[in-house]
Amino acid sequence: MMSSLRAWIIAGRFFAAPWILTNTLLGVKLAGFDLNAWMLSFAIVFSILLSAHYMNAWRDWVRGLDRLEEGSKAKPYTAASQLIPKGEFTVAEAKAATVGWLLIGVGLFIIFAPKRVDTIALLLLGIFVATTYHDLFKPKGLGEVALFLGHGFGACTFAYSIVKPITVEAVVAGTLLGMWAGMMYTIDQWQDVETDFAKRVKNFAYIVARANMRISLFYYFAVTAIITMHFGFVLMGLLPTTTLKTILLLPLFHFTGVLLDYHFEKGVMMALLGMWLYPILMAI
Repeated sequence: MMSSLRAWIIAGRFFAAPWILTNTLLGVKLAGFDLNAWMLSFAIVFSILLSAHYMNAWRDWVRGLDRLEEGSKAKPYTAASQLIPKGEFTVAEAKAATVGWLLIGVGLFIIFAPKRVDTIALLLLGIFVATTYHDLFKPKGLGEVALFLGHGFGACTFAYSIVKPITVEAVVAGTLLGMWAGMMYTIDQWQDVETDFAKRVKNFAYIVARANMRISLFYYFAVTAIITMHFGFVLMGLLPTTTLKTILLLPLFHFTGVLLDYHFEKGVMMALLGMWLYPILMAI
């Protein structure tokens, strides 16, 4: 019997759609806004991301990270880690969805996207990260690198390349969004430090937590680094000054840090909101 639509949506982590939508928006906007290019880049990137999410569901089950007891904790925005252990989703369904969404993404690229060296290279980068995250990046504690390359840098630069060839402007914008993605991954993994340690996965969240650093301090440090780099890129003439509207988010960032310390789940939701709003303010 096929699992419920709810289980398929949770396993695919469709909540990430606004993230990819905003990151691709910035890439297309910097290149010269084109609605069709935005929708195409979003569809391709999100399809490949969904394939990675479904693969994550069955690979974490196989590797023993997702269990009913002593497994990865359900996050405030998804309970995907508990679907297969509870029998609400199957490994076979996860494998089928992995292949299906990957083929959709590649098919859209072949039919509609411009075929240049940069577009093909960025597509291959996305596929590489999506298919190796679970058995290469994650076990080595390099999840932040995978999200930097896939969710942030890759999404933004690929969208830019759909409109015109990659420039330094696209690279630096993608770098900022990549840093946001890497930071969010560390926060996401904060709850799983003990589980990951038991499985000998010493990721960055584990290192920071074991150093007795408060999560708010880590968040403030990371946000400050991103904003400082952003100002630097603008001063060097690599990004337009109009992208600095992001400073309007400073009160939100401060409030988010407080929530992360005292009400973690609400803090995570606020951190997600700030991450989504950052490229929007850069784009408008």
